Amino acid sequence: MPPCLGGPMSRTWRLLAIVALLPGLVACSTAKTTLSMKWKEPTLQELRFEKVITVGVNPDVRWREIVEDELSILVRNALPAYSIIPEAEVRNVELSKRFIKAGGFDGAIILRLAGVDEETTLVSDTAATWGGYYGSMWGYWGYAWPSVYDPGYLRTDRYHVVEILIYRVADEKLMWGGRTRSLEPSSVRAMTGQIVKEVREELLREKLIPTLPK
Repeated sequence: MPPCLGGPMSRTWRLLAIVALLPGLVACSTAKTTLSMKWKEPTLQELRFEKVITVGVNPDVRWREIVEDELSILVRNALPAYSIIPEAEVRNVELSKRFIKAGGFDGAIILRLAGVDEETTLVSDTAATWGGYYGSMWGYWGYAWPSVYDPGYLRTDRYHVVEILIYRVADEKLMWGGRTRSLEPSSVRAMTGQIVKEVREELLREKLIPTLPK
């Protein structure tokens, strides 16, 4: 049974989140978008769909259109939900089911903004480098006495937390799920483009989707 991305995390899900985070923390802590969690249906070998619908869950119509267009790049044969389901009916579960069934879709990619995190960091120029003046006792002595303590300043960064889920339509089963963190994006399109890039690279790494021909 897949973990509930919107609720308390299971021990396995927490472990997966930590494992997924480690490479990014070691390689580059300033990456704009990172895949902080992921989950895969245990028996899944490949994501093979004939026709995929992409869905951006948000009350802002323009936000949805941009997200659904960008998500369509993630896999082949994908169409945005706004081109299939009328805006007035997209929140209605039964009506949406009918449109998706009538459209012959066997896969669905759904993206939702789950929240916004804030991270505060102390920025100071007084961090020791253990070179230069620090190299000799008297060199440091002459440097230390007249130097003034710099208290630095606090910098607060905002991160957009996004869920991206891939479902098999026939049995409504979650096949792959991920959660990303994006440093205050300049636009919805830029953020979604970064998310698509991160998720696509992960799906390729797991060999769940084929490499596009050059």
